[in-house]
Amino acid sequence: MKSGIFKYIFVIFVIILIIVTCVKFLNSKEEVSEESLDQTSKSTVIQTDLRLAIAEFDTLNPILSNNKNVQEISKIIYEPLVTLDSELKIQNCLAKEIAKKDDNTYIIKLKENIFWQDGNKFTAQDVQFTIDTIKNLKSLGVSSRYESNLEAVVHLDVIDNYTLSISLDRRVPFFEYYLTFPIMSKSYFENEDFLNSSKTGMAIGTGAFSIDSIDNNIIKLIRNDDYWNKDKIPMVKEVYINLYNNIGDVYEDFKNGNLDVLNVSTIDVDKYIGTLGHTKVEYKTRFYDFISFNTQSTVFSDSQVRKALSLVVDKSAMVVASLGPGYTASNFSLDMGSFLYSDMLNVATNTDLAKQILINDGWEYKNNSWSKLVGGKVQTLNFNLIVNNNNDLRKSVAQNLKDQFANFGIQVNIQEVDSNRYIDILNTKNYDVIIAGLECGYSPNLETFFGDNNLANYTNEEIKNILVEVSNTTDENTLKEKYKRIYEIYLEEAPYFGLYRETDYLIYNQSLVGSLKPNVFNIYQNIEKWYRQ
Repeated sequence: MKSGIFKYIFVIFVIILIIVTCVKFLNSKEEVSEESLDQTSKSTVIQTDLRLAIAEFDTLNPILSNNKNVQEISKIIYEPLVTLDSELKIQNCLAKEIAKKDDNTYIIKLKENIFWQDGNKFTAQDVQFTIDTIKNLKSLGVSSRYESNLEAVVHLDVIDNYTLSISLDRRVPFFEYYLTFPIMSKSYFENEDFLNSSKTGMAIGTGAFSIDSIDNNIIKLIRNDDYWNKDKIPMVKEVYINLYNNIGDVYEDFKNGNLDVLNVSTIDVDKYIGTLGHTKVEYKTRFYDFISFNTQSTVFSDSQVRKALSLVVDKSAMVVASLGPGYTASNFSLDMGSFLYSDMLNVATNTDLAKQILINDGWEYKNNSWSKLVGGKVQTLNFNLIVNNNNDLRKSVAQNLKDQFANFGIQVNIQEVDSNRYIDILNTKNYDVIIAGLECGYSPNLETFFGDNNLANYTNEEIKNILVEVSNTTDENTLKEKYKRIYEIYLEEAPYFGLYRETDYLIYNQSLVGSLKPNVFNIYQNIEKWYRQ
């Protein structure tokens, strides 16, 4: 009898427990297992949306847009043949395999079970349509940011629905890195004007989110629950992209807690949004400035002089004194998160070693000046430094370099020239030393610095042979070994030395949780793990 009563009480207890659990579930925003959450939080209650921003919106079509925010956000809607991971390594995306048939020909196999967000299958015809569209835009007077990716492409053959061949008009080192442009659906744009169709701003993709609606003030994205990459399905269900006339309005809304993430290059952003309630993650950009020696000039044909001078400059002190926030000392073009960058390039300032190198090379330090007897004549170690006069940052850096070299006994004459003259000097290489800069490519190609007709007039046959070798391999260990040898030669002969590069900030509200690790290619790395509390 008592056992029956106990059973009855137990059943009632279980029923009450189930009811309470269901009520709690219905009242919560969304319940997820703790194991699926990023370890930065132990909360199991999450908001199901993210809130982003675009200032000065043009179009959400990434092929046509010139808006930086659009290009960033488009990566969660549209996908390329290959993408780049946190170390700028190639990762297959829509492509299953890429094989190099010869120097100018690539065979691309596509993944076969990928669908557009309207249910149609993704095929090689979509890739062909996208490439043809990008290349044809120029003839229509429209410039696409992906035009340069395809300028070497002269022919494309569709072999079957999931195989195509791309032919180039020249050898392009690491061509796979140029296949990072977004692929668009051919069937979606069938019989449509790509430039002027009302559909172009609502184009479908293959990515983790699709466009649900666009009005004057907001774009709504919804999670693609049928996304082919099951490991990358986001935790949040919606992304709301608020549209603003200017960046000032963006800052104000972020400060008021209405936005979750901003990507900014403004060094004094704290002046606009304050310092409380958010976190900043700084990351290196592609904009890199460096010193180039003319290795064919009288003094700088001597590699020991170049090496000594590269050891004189305190780059960190230069950045603090001349540039400030938004910049960081940088030693090489790949110093932006590339897996092929090496710590061996992080050579510290060493004026004692620099002095010893010059002394061993026959130079004499006397009366705060360096000189050497060459061909019966006394040669003084002084030089002209070229800088363009419309770049205030470089002019400030030039003055700092002048002061640092003066402390070492080298007199520097800064020559400020206008933009046209500066470009002419670069092209003719009519200089001793120049401050130059470039927007680095995503690929680890170093031919700009060491290939034919490089800026420093520098020739090293071993490096040139290595550059050919590395363009024919994708093996990571082989690449690291070859690049290590390039760095050894570079540090010994010093045709250039790095100065600094720009940095940007990913700023996020403290209610946002997840693994936020932006890089120069994709600020939304790991977005599938982001959520709001």
